[in-house]
Amino acid sequence: MKKFFEKYREIIVYILVGLMATVISYGIRLAMIYGGAALLSIDLSSEDAAEAARASALRTVSTIVGSACAIVATFWPNKIWVFRNYDKTRSAVWGQFGKFVASRVFSFLLELAIAVGLPLLLTKAGYKPFRFIIEVDADKMTTVISIVFITVLNYVLSKLLVFRKKKEKEQ
Repeated sequence: MKKFFEKYREIIVYILVGLMATVISYGIRLAMIYGGAALLSIDLSSEDAAEAARASALRTVSTIVGSACAIVATFWPNKIWVFRNYDKTRSAVWGQFGKFVASRVFSFLLELAIAVGLPLLLTKAGYKPFRFIIEVDADKMTTVISIVFITVLNYVLSKLLVFRKKKEKEQ
């Protein structure tokens, strides 16, 4: 078991930090979507153009707030725990933080397109909610799809762009 952990430590810890980010991002997002829909009397599955626009606006704001909170909360755990980057010089930290935020903004824009567009596409295509432990509506289905896609994308960007190891000559 120890050899397994040592071999896959980075991926295992990334998944754990990613779970933390997911709970923060999607927890805030879904709470805002369903809470906002209830408070503002928005029908999230309506095909009416005006109601669909209100639902899209609510989804947009909810996704932005959830993602921003997750980005801020997971920079240091990714830097220290996942990629074992201990360079704490001001220039290194700010450079990495800038790249981290930029890569997360990029993946966020993709996530936003998924979060706002996919529920509408699913609804228009005739998607019907089904019961699998909980009621799986278009927003929950979209959330599952985006979790997988965005997690893989963020790992690749962090590994290759943000916290990449310097070659011997660069050090």
